Amino acid sequence: MKQQILIAGGRTKAKSLALSLAQKGCSITILNKNPDDCQYLAESTPCKVICADATKPYVLEDLSSSLFDSIITLCPRDADNLMICRLAKTVFPGVRTISLVGDLSKKEVFTRLGADRVICAASVIASMIENEAFLKTVTSQETDCQTGLRQMQIDLQGQDAAVGRTLEELSFPAQTIVGCILRQDELLIPAGRTRLLSGDSLVILMRGNREPQLRTLLKGE
Repeated sequence: MKQQILIAGGRTKAKSLALSLAQKGCSITILNKNPDDCQYLAESTPCKVICADATKPYVLEDLSSSLFDSIITLCPRDADNLMICRLAKTVFPGVRTISLVGDLSKKEVFTRLGADRVICAASVIASMIENEAFLKTVTSQETDCQTGLRQMQIDLQGQDAAVGRTLEELSFPAQTIVGCILRQDELLIPAGRTRLLSGDSLVILMRGNREPQLRTLLKGE
């Protein structure tokens, strides 16, 4: 069954998020009070777009028959995002609320008053920088002279052979292991069931030179 998701507010952020979620099979409804933004979103996404102010109780109440699994708030004002989260918890019992916030110091307040998850853009960017710095540190040390371990990074793109497959579906050469995966703003410690996606950067530890075999396995080269 498709996940039903309501996105409240936002323009380019709403578009990007809606397109990404729609590609994953979710059913998306977008609420925006700005007519120009609504026209833009209706023309640039396949989603249902409603021109209305989500901070008004009657707007969400009119949608109460919809069984939303999650509500994501992307308004520029933190106060509006918090208001929508609080209203959503009243109108849609059991719904998961996710709120964008400009000031991370407000996270505790948002969580206490109705937001299940709070996302701060500045915090996400900082995390990405930290992850990339870690990855550069790892991949810059190609060989550990004491252990004989070599490290390499392989970036997956588009139609590479491993994209869409899980690690356990791939026959890695002996003496190799995927140490971590950098995926967008996350640093993942993989398991056998981890599915590889386009854009993933794999940090691989190995003994000896297994690079040609790994590139054939993962990229089809």
